[in-house]
This record gives sequence, C-alpha cells and structure tokens, in this order.
Amino acid sequence: MPDDSANGANHFLKTFSDPDAVARYAEGPKRFVPGLDGLHRMTGVLLAEKAPRIARVLVLGAGGGLELKALADAHPHWRFVGVDPAAEMLRLAERTLGPHMDRVELVEGYIDDAPEGPFDAATCLLTLHFLAPPERERTVRQIHRRLVPGAPFVAAHGSFPQRPAERGLWLDRYAAYAVASGADP
Repeated sequence: MPDDSANGANHFLKTFSDPDAVARYAEGPKRFVPGLDGLHRMTGVLLAEKAPRIARVLVLGAGGGLELKALADAHPHWRFVGVDPAAEMLRLAERTLGPHMDRVELVEGYIDDAPEGPFDAATCLLTLHFLAPPERERTVRQIHRRLVPGAPFVAAHGSFPQRPAERGLWLDRYAAYAVASGADP
C-alpha cells in the first residue's frame, strides 16, 4: 500500500500485527459488523450464481480467515488465494481454516502481490475502507483485471455520510451496536 493511503490504515496494520490483538480478533468482527455471518453466506450465494462448481477464488483482505472458512465450508470444490498485509493475521487464518488449508494459498501483501489469475470469482469484504479513495479505485481495478470475463466480484465497504451532523449520528449508531454486542464502551 502506498504511503499516502493512510486514513488509519497504518494503525490497523500495526494492530493486526500484534499477536495479543490478533488472538482476540475473532471476537471483534461480529461485535462491530451487523449480520457478518449473513454477509459471508450471501457472498457465497452470489459468487456461486456465476462461478463454476470448481472455481478459483481471490479473497482480498483474508486475514483472520473468517470469510475464507465460510466460503470453504459452503463450497468444497473451490480453491482460494487469500491476500492480506498482516502476517500475524494470516497465521490466524491458517488456524481458523484448519483442514481447508489444503485448498487455500495465503499471500502476505496487497493486491499487487496477488497472483495474476485468472480467477473465477473474487471478494473484498470490509477491507476497502482501510484505503484512501484513489487506492480503493485502483485496488478494485486490479481485482477486476485478475478475473475471467463475467466473473462475479462481491465487495462490502464500510462507509457513512461525512457531513458533521450525519457523521456523528452514524458513528454513534456504530458504537451503540458494538456496545450492545458486548464490546467495551
């Protein structure tokens, strides 16, 4: 990731490199993302609409392995390449995936470190918000470049209004959901 794509990305990369924080990672996403399990299930459904029965799937932002595990559980004939910049998160993904690791290649890095493909499908869930807008656009173009023509791509991106009054309301809602889900206020 280029140096100018900060927006907190360096903070999160540092956190995702901390073994203690990574050990607690699996608790976090469900507390902060409403419907995370449903997002993973629906992603598999949407990809399966167009991907072949035996597919090669690119997963950008694969650290932790939650998304990979959900997709591997649902689609036993798919093979995956998971890309993430945090080595510690990729080690967690290996543990999370367990017996599925025989169908998964994990790559430490960003989209430019991903194999060229072609891929039959791709995902980028809850990752793009770590990148500055120009880098988001470039990343999505690079994902599409690696796909076979007509291949499905599912992205989920955290965004909210940026006008001060609305921004505060949305951030308050986000915090309230997390606290209601057991996060420390």
